[in-house]
Amino acid sequence: MRHPKKQKRSEPMARPSQFIQILATALKKAPGALPSEDALLLSPKNEAQSERFFFRHFAQCRLSINLYDSAGTRQINTYAPESKMVFPAQLQMTRQSVSGCAFVVIEDKLFFLYDHVERFHDVPNHIAFVAVHLESSHLAALSEDAPTMALTPSEYVLLAHLLSGKDLLAAAEATGASYDTKRKQIRTVLDKFGAKTQTALLRTLSLDITAAVLDEILPLQDRRPETAQIKRQFGRAVIVNHISIGENDEFPIWEFGARRGQPVLYFHSMLSPVLFEDELIRSLKAQNLRLLLVPRHFLSFTLEGAPEARMGRFSKAMAEIVDYMSDTPVLCLAESAGVPWAAHFLRHHPDCVSKLVLCGTPQLFKAVKDSSSPTIFVDMSHRLRSDPRVLVGLTQVYNALSRVPAFAQKGLGHLFRKSEADLACLHTLFERAHLADWLRLIANHATLASIDEMISLQRDWHADLLATRCPMVMLHGCEDPISPIEDAKAIAKDMPDARFEPVENAGHLIFSEAIHRVLPHLICD
Repeated sequence: MRHPKKQKRSEPMARPSQFIQILATALKKAPGALPSEDALLLSPKNEAQSERFFFRHFAQCRLSINLYDSAGTRQINTYAPESKMVFPAQLQMTRQSVSGCAFVVIEDKLFFLYDHVERFHDVPNHIAFVAVHLESSHLAALSEDAPTMALTPSEYVLLAHLLSGKDLLAAAEATGASYDTKRKQIRTVLDKFGAKTQTALLRTLSLDITAAVLDEILPLQDRRPETAQIKRQFGRAVIVNHISIGENDEFPIWEFGARRGQPVLYFHSMLSPVLFEDELIRSLKAQNLRLLLVPRHFLSFTLEGAPEARMGRFSKAMAEIVDYMSDTPVLCLAESAGVPWAAHFLRHHPDCVSKLVLCGTPQLFKAVKDSSSPTIFVDMSHRLRSDPRVLVGLTQVYNALSRVPAFAQKGLGHLFRKSEADLACLHTLFERAHLADWLRLIANHATLASIDEMISLQRDWHADLLATRCPMVMLHGCEDPISPIEDAKAIAKDMPDARFEPVENAGHLIFSEAIHRVLPHLICD
């Protein structure tokens, strides 16, 4: 008996599973536009790690962000129709900055890349850098000078190429336009931002963008407490930049006043990086001055190595900062304990300084004028030099008092009790809580800073000033209780290029008390 020939069964057409059908319907896309089911449900381990890391850290960011691995492959993908994928599938980090930041242009889109991902304690090993898409509106919004300005599409593309490191000729070629056309267009862009030169615009804009983006994306625990404090006090009136010097050092730079103004490098006092209020910033803007401040209390190398080596390291960094942020030598302003640091900088980098203005010059460790009742500073200097252990004990006491506002105010009140101007200034600063906050922050997060400041005051900084030939102005309060005016006059007399000006009704905190006397000396003739 012959059995009927078994007919070959035809294979059914492959159909997407119910999961894919539901997903396609929900997304209103054809199934063919989606990856395979295996690709969706069985994603590689790296992609799963990337997503967990991404949503832990960047879900609440206001900027458009993505992650890339060491091969330059995009890690975060989206299939929802309303989520347009602006990030390219492949993107490479350029090595144009030791700070880990770079700008690149892909298909007329500007991206900010950051590869110091080790700052995130839980970053997966395969993640190489973070990419941020910067739209035209971001370039204005992230600029302190033109937050409401609008760029045309072609202006945005031109600026993007310039930020990525191209010169104007290369940017014109990249956009397919003539050099002459782009030369005229960059003039319009400069006018919109209120900048004088292309170099100045790119320098300022790149700093603004970098500071704003890093403030948005860096993990909370990595944000500096002093940065949070200065932002809390001044808000948008202060710009916080970070510049990498060498291989390991990163220096914060705070900017106040007119963003395009004449730069003034400020060496702050021992009490706090800032002892001024909003009124000073308004005065700086009115005089077209741009105050640059490096808060040395919070630098990472405090008390590393010998004191002279630390000061040399600091001065070298200041020279690089001046070279980066200004096309010409800058005027330097130093207050109180900032004078030794400024004097060292001037002596070792004289080409960086056009003029030096000193406010409340400290007393030398050996008084110029002998007195039967030496000041507290001279008496303390003798003790420190006779027994180095006194320095550690003094610092512990100082920090303990600084952590309690009531004690700090009482202690400083006693120290400045012979100057009504200083007492009134301190009362105002404590009343607004700003000085108390700074003293507590320094005591808790920069506990060795006061030791470093006291050590710098004990060195022969007077010799640094004598070794230079630079225009110099010394402003000194007539009722200064910390550094007697007779000593300050004697110091000025030794320096032929120094001009001494006594200030009536002012004490040691002269920069805060008599700003109207200081500002005229900060304006270039």
